[in-house]
Amino acid sequence: MFNAGRAIRVGRNLAVYAVGVGLLVVAALGLAGAIDLSTIVAAPLFVVGLALVFVVHEYFGGPV
Repeated sequence: MFNAGRAIRVGRNLAVYAVGVGLLVVAALGLAGAIDLSTIVAAPLFVVGLALVFVVHEYFGGPV
């Protein structure tokens, strides 16, 4: 049987995870110099992205 609560929870986890990974990728490219992004902006983006991925894994029980 379809469980709507579980589907919403998985959707939320995947959305937060995708935003975190996206921020990590942009920040890593900025820190590596592959895109024009200053270190002052890239470093906090990296930390926020890492925190979002950590939150999904530790508090939400993983992306799925």
